[in-house]
Parts: sequence; C-alpha cells; structure tokens
Amino acid sequence: MAKKNGNSFGSFNSFSKSKSIEPKGITPIRTEFSRGSIPDSIYTSNRESAWSRWRRGFEIYSNSSIGEVYSYPFDYVIPVGGAPTTGNQPRIPGLFQGFPTKNKELGMHWAGVRLGGSLRLDNIEDRFGTKASIASVTEDEDFWYVQLSGSWGPFPFTLPAPLFVFTGPNRPPLYPMNGEVFETRIVEPGGTPITSETIDPTTQKRYGYIQAVVVETKEETGVIKLQKQGSVESTTDAVFITPARTSPQIGRFMMTGTRYCCSCQDFTRRDYAYISQLGSTNNQKIFPRTKASVIKPGRFERMYRGEVVTGFGPIPSVRPKLDEQGRKIPDDRAMSKGTEDRAMEVIAPSAEYEIPPQVTPTSDTEQGATRDRPGMFRDFGGVYKRSTPLPSLEGATSEGMPTFNDYKTKENEDGSYEITSLTDFWTPLLDEIRYCKHIYAMKFAEKVFPPEPSDFPIGTAEGLVEWEQQLVEKTNKDNEKANYQIAVNGLAKMDVPPYNCGAPMMMPMAQRLFNIPSDFVQMSNFRMYDKNGKEYIPYEGGRPGT
Repeated sequence: MAKKNGNSFGSFNSFSKSKSIEPKGITPIRTEFSRGSIPDSIYTSNRESAWSRWRRGFEIYSNSSIGEVYSYPFDYVIPVGGAPTTGNQPRIPGLFQGFPTKNKELGMHWAGVRLGGSLRLDNIEDRFGTKASIASVTEDEDFWYVQLSGSWGPFPFTLPAPLFVFTGPNRPPLYPMNGEVFETRIVEPGGTPITSETIDPTTQKRYGYIQAVVVETKEETGVIKLQKQGSVESTTDAVFITPARTSPQIGRFMMTGTRYCCSCQDFTRRDYAYISQLGSTNNQKIFPRTKASVIKPGRFERMYRGEVVTGFGPIPSVRPKLDEQGRKIPDDRAMSKGTEDRAMEVIAPSAEYEIPPQVTPTSDTEQGATRDRPGMFRDFGGVYKRSTPLPSLEGATSEGMPTFNDYKTKENEDGSYEITSLTDFWTPLLDEIRYCKHIYAMKFAEKVFPPEPSDFPIGTAEGLVEWEQQLVEKTNKDNEKANYQIAVNGLAKMDVPPYNCGAPMMMPMAQRLFNIPSDFVQMSNFRMYDKNGKEYIPYEGGRPGT
C-alpha cells in the first residue's frame, strides 16, 4: 500500500516505504485523505502504531534532556463554591511542557501534566471531623462501590468540593472528580503516598495499592463508584497487573492520579487552519479542506469572549458577550489580550448528543453539524483509544493497536438515515486516549518508564537499526531548526502558558486537563512558578524573576 502524503496527525513515512508491504499488482486503497488510509489497512496500522509513538517519545526526551526545556509549573485554583475542605483546597498542581516544532504555525506543541495527589481524601472531613477513609467496599461484575467514612447528607452536608460542587439553585452541579483516576496510596492521614516498593513494617511485605477510574459520585451518601475495567493493581510482589484482582483496601485514603494531555494534532485528532502562510507559493494547503461527500456528522466547538459576572453566592462564571439582538458574539479575533477569559460552546448535530454542563458550559444543536468545518478545521471522525487487553493473562502483551471509535447510523423506513451512536472525544476519557509522542516524552522525563507497546510496525525487521539512526539524526536536526525559529521569532509567533490557555488549540486540552467546564478555566486563577520556585500571578501583572 502506498505511502500517505500530507498527513498532519502524525506520519510514519519510513515504515511505509517497506517493499514487503507493497504486493505487486495490487491497487492501493484510495480514500478522501490519501491512499491506504482505511482503518484496517497495513499502512494505517503502521501510522497509528503505539510503538512508534513510544520510540519517538523516548528520542524526544533524550534530545530535550540536553537542550533547552520549556517548562512552566503552575497551581490552578478551581473557582467554585460548595462545602469547604480542610487542609487541601480545590487547587490543581501541574506543569506545561513545550516541545518545539518546525512545521507548525506557533512553533510549539504544549503538553500538560496534572500531578498526582492534587486531591487527597485524608484532607476531606465531614461536619463532625471524621476523615474520608475507605469504610467498606461492595462490588458487582463491573464496578466497586466504595463507602467513605463520615456522615453525609443533603447540601450543605454533602461531599465537599471538588468531589461535588454546588453551583446554585436550578443549576446542574459539577462533579470534577468523575472520570479521574483514584489511587489507594495513602495509608495514614498526612502520610507520604506509598509506592510499589514501600514496605509495611508490621508484615515486612510491600503494601500494594489499586488504581481505578471514578465513574460516579454520590454526594449525599458518600459512595464513590470505581470502574474495574482498566484498573491497575500494584501487588505485594511489586508487579503491575490489570484489571486489579483485589478490591480497594479498607482503611486507606484515596488520592488522584497523574493525568497527561497535549495540544498536538496527534492527541486531539484535529487539524486547525493557520493564517501565517496566507499568500505563500509553496503549493501547500493553507486551510484544511474535506470533500462534501465524505464530511462526517459530529460535534465541534466555538470560542466566545467572556466577561466575568457574579452568579449565585461566591461562584464566578464566564458568560459570552451578546450583540444588540441577544446573539452570542464568537471570538474569532486573531489578536486579543492573553488575560481575557474565553468560554467554549460545543455544537451537536442533534439534541440527544448535546454535551452535559459538567463537561462544557453550553451545548447547542445545529442541524447538519459535522466534525469538519471547511476552511477552519478537520478531523478524521473518531478517537483512537489505548488498548490494554487484560495483560494479566498469561502470554498477554502490553499495549497494542489502538481501537478506533466512529459514528453509526441506521436507515429508516422512509429511506432517511439516523445517527444511532456518536463516539467522538467530548466525554472525559482520561487515560484511555492514545498517548502521543510528547506524552511519552514527559513520562520518560519523570522516570515513569512506560512499557514497550506490542504493536510493532510491519515490514521493519530488516531496517530497524538504520531507521533508528535516521530517527536520531532527524530529531536532532528538527529540534535545532525549531529552537532557532523560536530564538529568532520569540513571542511574535508563540505565546506561553497560561496566556494561550484560552486559544482554540489549547482550550480543549486545558478543559480535559482540569476536568472542569471551560467557563471555570479563568486566567485570574493561575499561579505560576519561576525557575527559582517563586510564585507569580500573570493576571495581576506578575512576572518570573530574572
């Protein structure tokens, strides 16, 4: 199958050149985007290989470790009300990491990591001072139901923020922890989180712990529902298995795990239009274009300029500005103040696929809404998710070929078609989304060495050494060119976090990173730290120390 050209979602040209996967006399598959891009084709399997991202991520990490590092540590204070917490306010620590690139308009991809332990349940107490440890666990085939210690009831005696956020009467509450990875790594209140190697002094064996995704929070009963599928257990032998074989440990305290997101097209599956090359004569596509015959139904976002208003009680929110007719004004200006808040509205093709307020502030219906907006952006109509098919089974391998989600339709009696499922990425998938090479690089940098995926590309056995040598040389050359471009152009082409967090390329990533609606992503709540660890607030004019 022939090589695909012009792909901005990640390429694998070297692997696609193998003669072994180009049988003589077979006509390549042709689609809208290229030749050989059918999801089940050999070329697509190579292009979407998790192994390729893992290997490229290691090379980026190795290269960046000896060069300039664009790191921006932060604390983000969630601007919400709700029942107060003790000791640990809803504050999210994390880091933005820039990866220079030579072929994108802004010259930089930005990856974000939210540090584990941003919420510790040993810092949560009920009205009588009882800490929220694991009191009991019940289970069925698919879930664990964890009962937290304490006396919980109707508001204001509910679980506190950020587990549950009261947003006012006649407004839906927020559950920022739904979709989070929780870990049973806190043995005693205020203690240091255990690791896979931590020894229990009473038994002289390793503690072990459980990781699982929160799917539901019952604020009035104090029950946390955890998903068994995709859970991970660190055993007493320091071996990681999935799904976990044991239940969350009674008496432990849970904490949030680490989360990674990225703004690159490979992670978001979206290619945006750029304006810096308007009028160029290099015969490149300036705007993403998709044939009308293959445009797919789906959801897309609009960005609005916001003004801070006071809602119910202490809860600030962002509302889009309106014109004289009461219509929302899109923020499509190329230049705006970095400190200006923006809100994201998600447009759905029909009412049943509108996004709930827990994900985005507003979601409207637009007949004929598609995942492709000619002249603005395009995507491939789905999301690649990581696949870990029960690696605890004997003979099983680590992460393999990602699964592809798309939409489904059915034909009605009158000949019309109706959407029956829409599986794009506007729901909190957490760690299920396929890692890009930048996320792998961040994991390597933090000494969290991810296991080598099993979906080794086809047709590379004979030329792997040569390919890796070329990868090293290409990575060095590309980084040198990208760093030179940044040194020459500086902020003329690139803005830095948090000033760019309201940009169309960054807001979907920031929203997923914090797991809160976009109208709660406000510039005034960022606390940044310079290289000396000194805090400064960009919204108030603060700057890093020289």
